[in-house]
Amino acid sequence: MVAAAGGKLDGVALGEWVHAGDVREAWGLDGAYAGRGLPYALGLLEGVAYRKGMPRTVAEVAGVELEGWDAPRPIGVPSPGGRPPGRFRGDAPTLIRLYANRPLVGTRYELHGVREGDLRLFDQPPKLDD
Repeated sequence: MVAAAGGKLDGVALGEWVHAGDVREAWGLDGAYAGRGLPYALGLLEGVAYRKGMPRTVAEVAGVELEGWDAPRPIGVPSPGGRPPGRFRGDAPTLIRLYANRPLVGTRYELHGVREGDLRLFDQPPKLDD
């Protein structure tokens, strides 16, 4: 059903994946916001950030060997005013936490040209009409 929706339910799928990370973290289990599903979650993140018109941020994800993520990856849409893209440098679980507005305590990352609050993916209303 999610796949047949043509991307319109990708935010729901990503939200469910993030929620699973929330539960793992609450229970003190390893792998919160990581694990075998991480490549799929990153793909969903890219699509949802684009659909919601999130500001372009180039992600340099370290410490993970995911196909296509071995080089900086643009997430979101270019700014209409020609503002340069923001830059994120850190690990993939932290990138997920950042966009999902989850606690970043104990994480290490760099963020330039964009604020954490600009990347709150689930604070933006869904665009279901496209």
